[in-house]
Amino acid sequence: YILGLMKVPFESLKKEFKRVLLTLSLTEQKAELCAHTFASNSRDGVYSHGLNRFPAFINTIREKQIDIHAEPIFIEHNGLIELWDGKLGIGIHNANLAMNRAIELAKANGIGLVAMRNTNHWIRGGTYGWQAADAGCIGICFTNTMANMPPWGGKEPRLGNNPLIISVPVSYTHLRAHETVLDL
Repeated sequence: YILGLMKVPFESLKKEFKRVLLTLSLTEQKAELCAHTFASNSRDGVYSHGLNRFPAFINTIREKQIDIHAEPIFIEHNGLIELWDGKLGIGIHNANLAMNRAIELAKANGIGLVAMRNTNHWIRGGTYGWQAADAGCIGICFTNTMANMPPWGGKEPRLGNNPLIISVPVSYTHLRAHETVLDL
């Protein structure tokens, strides 16, 4: 017996994600952003950070590991570098804000760097690479992770598989912006 695949239209999946998120008291804006991110990841074939990750995201909200009401706050700047505190809010929201701010700095000054502390899982890092490329900017994004693998010769997890995303905008009209982003 071979299990058949079921195709769900993007808008239907996004709408259902948003419906669930609104029942958990996320604001309209945060629910829309999160639903779009999860649905986009699934649409693009990154199910580990789309449909498959959504139940874990819901659990972290229910377990109050994420403060859904938190808004990131600006802490300090040093030239074109800014530090923000995510207040343990929604990682997708915090990362989106950080990339938007980095884009603003880059458009005004040629470069912008934003660091975010005290945040949660940003889900798929490539999302923010696309954000930069779509804005006409080169994006370099990275984060830390929990230890999930042992070092060479070790038995206990001590290292994380920290993602690195590099995106470059292209002017070819036949390419989609996301084809210029690599999730490593």
